Amino acid sequence: MTTLYGKEALEVLTSNAPDFEELDEGQQHKYNHETCHMGVDTKHRLYVKNVDGAYLWHCHNCNTSGFYRPRETVARIRTSSKTTTAPASLIKLMDEYKRSAIIHMSFFKPEGQLWLAQYGFDDSRAQAVKIREMSTGIALPVYQGEGNVVGLQVRQYTGKPKYLTATPVRASWLERSATSTTIVVEDLLSSYKLYLAGYNSLCLLGTSLSSEAAKVLANSKRVVLWLDDDEAGHKASLSIFRQVSPYAKEISTIFLEQPKEIGFSVLKDMEL
Repeated sequence: MTTLYGKEALEVLTSNAPDFEELDEGQQHKYNHETCHMGVDTKHRLYVKNVDGAYLWHCHNCNTSGFYRPRETVARIRTSSKTTTAPASLIKLMDEYKRSAIIHMSFFKPEGQLWLAQYGFDDSRAQAVKIREMSTGIALPVYQGEGNVVGLQVRQYTGKPKYLTATPVRASWLERSATSTTIVVEDLLSSYKLYLAGYNSLCLLGTSLSSEAAKVLANSKRVVLWLDDDEAGHKASLSIFRQVSPYAKEISTIFLEQPKEIGFSVLKDMEL
């Protein structure tokens, strides 16, 4: 399946669904894909949906999908991510993080060691995903692909809020293979455990599907939603399922304990 973004996705919309901007939030409509490269479609097989101000479409004639967000094309997103000045809070945290030596967890404060240990993170696993201790707590890196740390979430030892997050992106992802299943979770520790167990993982840093997360899922062979097993998680899973279904090849949901609460050996043996 091919997925188009930005101007290419917009061109399909304007050529085949000229009234697409009149779709209300959550509304879907079917059009003839008259410019379909597989031949003129006369059976209304081009599905277009408005999801949170973005327009997702999929043609069941040629199996091509598209993602277009007005005034926020992929090109603009990439440009802004390179040129925007990072907030002072992020710069300060990243500077301290870079200065933090990758040392054995035995040097962490006891509360930090216990917190990581209860989720199965020993020294080698913590170092594998670059978890470090900072002056205020445990630093969990936000990734934009393997090895590319772009932000941090710090679980603070004292004070409120418990978590301090500073990142220019609204999702964190780690990939084993571009064609593998991507498992979507809410928290960073769960995403690390899945990655270390051999899976592609995408952390939403919450329950909303950002444009960055949508781009990752658009290239996934299969999507598994594994959000919290509570009312908020169920509601979020349903919303994301509806947003992703127009272009995902295969999508399913899991409601179990969170991955961070499941042992590594069990995760590796699960048929996800």
